Amino acid sequence: METLTAVTNYRTKSSRTTVDSQPIPRQSPRSAREARQLSLGDADKVVQWLNTSKGTASHARVVAIRRELEELPSEFATHADAYVHGFPGHLLHGEPPRERPQDWPKEKLRVQRQLGNRHAALNEALKKYVFRLHATCVIFGGRWIFGLVPDENKRWFRMTIDRETISEADAVISLVRLAETGDLRKVRLCEMCEKRWRIAAKRNYRFCSKDCREAFYANAPDYHNRKAANQRRYRENQKRNRANQGSI
Repeated sequence: METLTAVTNYRTKSSRTTVDSQPIPRQSPRSAREARQLSLGDADKVVQWLNTSKGTASHARVVAIRRELEELPSEFATHADAYVHGFPGHLLHGEPPRERPQDWPKEKLRVQRQLGNRHAALNEALKKYVFRLHATCVIFGGRWIFGLVPDENKRWFRMTIDRETISEADAVISLVRLAETGDLRKVRLCEMCEKRWRIAAKRNYRFCSKDCREAFYANAPDYHNRKAANQRRYRENQKRNRANQGSI
């Protein structure tokens, strides 16, 4: 597998083809299996890009966007009472209050401004990622291939794996898709080294490597006791299995 990386300096229209593009959004996947495959594909793309782009300005921007995508919903939920004051309906996150400001307690207005500013800043950060429709006709197949190709910015870190390009814009749109489906936590930092990103296909996937996993548990207070207990259970199971086989 060939991997190429580059950091570019200014924005231009994209030179990428439809084959090297983002998929056009669909209303919903056809099955739960397809939804899982799509989310894991996005997570894999982001993790590879984050681990390769470390130390660049692109990396810092994408990590900041991921952090806000993860934290803002929790912040809004925690401070939901700041959006409740004499109005019987419901507000969307980031939607301005419908009553006059003077009718609200000052503390609630302060929280609304703080979260509203973060919400607006996230949208400003996302604005720079512009995707355009691209079409390619398969000459001998009699069909079309469509995709979304981002404008290029030569200040953005970009890498190529085989024939697929992953730029800052690609990493961000993958994060947005993961956030929309509730799968953002599939892209996580290793809990041991806190340096490498990993795909958390399941909730108990916590480490980027076997070395980090073993180091984490080796430092746990009850590690040796648990290891000894696991070994005893293993030997007991082996002994029981041999006894069962001998009685057949």
